[in-house]
Amino acid sequence: MHFKRKYKYYKKICAATLVFALAGALTNAASVPEIQAKSAAQKEAEEKRDKAKDKLKDTKQDIENIKVDQIDIKNDLKTASAKLDDLVAKQNKLKTDIKSKQAEIEMADQELIEAKREEREQYEAMKLRIQYMYENSTDNSAWTAIIESRGISDMINRIEYASDIHRSDRELMDSYEASVRKVEDWSAQLAVQMDELLGMKATYEDQQGDLNVLIAALNDKKEEYAEQLANAQKQAEDYRNTISEQEAIIRAEEAAAAQQNADTYEGGGSGASGGLGDDSYLQDDSYNPSNVTNVSGEAVVAYALQFVGNPYVWGGNSLTHGCDCSGFVHLVYQHFGISTPRYSQSFKTVGQPVAYNNMQAGDVVVYPGHVAIYIGNGCIVEAQSTRAGITSYRQVNCHTITAIRRLV
Repeated sequence: MHFKRKYKYYKKICAATLVFALAGALTNAASVPEIQAKSAAQKEAEEKRDKAKDKLKDTKQDIENIKVDQIDIKNDLKTASAKLDDLVAKQNKLKTDIKSKQAEIEMADQELIEAKREEREQYEAMKLRIQYMYENSTDNSAWTAIIESRGISDMINRIEYASDIHRSDRELMDSYEASVRKVEDWSAQLAVQMDELLGMKATYEDQQGDLNVLIAALNDKKEEYAEQLANAQKQAEDYRNTISEQEAIIRAEEAAAAQQNADTYEGGGSGASGGLGDDSYLQDDSYNPSNVTNVSGEAVVAYALQFVGNPYVWGGNSLTHGCDCSGFVHLVYQHFGISTPRYSQSFKTVGQPVAYNNMQAGDVVVYPGHVAIYIGNGCIVEAQSTRAGITSYRQVNCHTITAIRRLV
């Protein structure tokens, strides 16, 4: 309730002040001094600051591009590593297959040796039987079988017996020869399979070599990007420091210029009373944005009015012990958790644009070299000057308005 009563009181004072101000506008307009021309040091600082801002913007884009490249490299490494893991698994299986195939080949070689041995033994035994029957034994010769037979039937039986022995030997020999050929075919097939496995082994080794080279190259690229990112981040930090240093110089130059006119300086801003800047939205009544926070403009004004009468201090950061114009607006809004710049002209782009005819309590008003808070009834609350301190009696159109922004 105390803030509301105080707020209404200040509104009445502003209304009365506005009447007197309008009545004496022709005589008083000349009493508002223009801000001194910027010093060479300030111009140089602003140039360096703006250049650093441009470079910082480019560096930030470089940082984002490097981070995208790092993601691509990370994905490529993941893919290559997965392929290498799969290849290693195939190689391990191949080693097992080669070992198993080698065991089969050794078994086939052993069986081939055994089959050939049996074949030779059977061949030697058959030769001995043939020699015995047809060369050394007259009793068992075919002629003997014919001559000594007791009849046709006996003769035929004797001849058939000799033929059966020969046929049996021949079949047995054929069987051994077939066994040998079968084992030989098996050995040849195993040899072909082993050659295929060894070929796969060589292919896998080549693929592994290629993947190792690729992974090494990707890791080198990864380290290169990490170095580039570190350099870009350091560069960005250097630009930020440069911006801060140059803004400090700018504030110091502004403070020095203001101090020179401390006896006559009546607040920041320049331009004829009631003038509007070049931004078209200032005269476009369609610009009347809705609030985007749960903070009311009246609450902002009520809080700001508590500090009327406190001192103006260039670069100050205390609503009680002293602050400058941008510091005042910054600290008031900071109280409500709303982030703002710390440089008066930076307020031109924060929040939402508002037309001159739609100004509401709590809106930020920007002038050339100055910034304030509109409190209603045509007045502003501001850290006005080193002579006046924090005040709430000046008209909103005391200088050319270059921007009006709604932050609540």
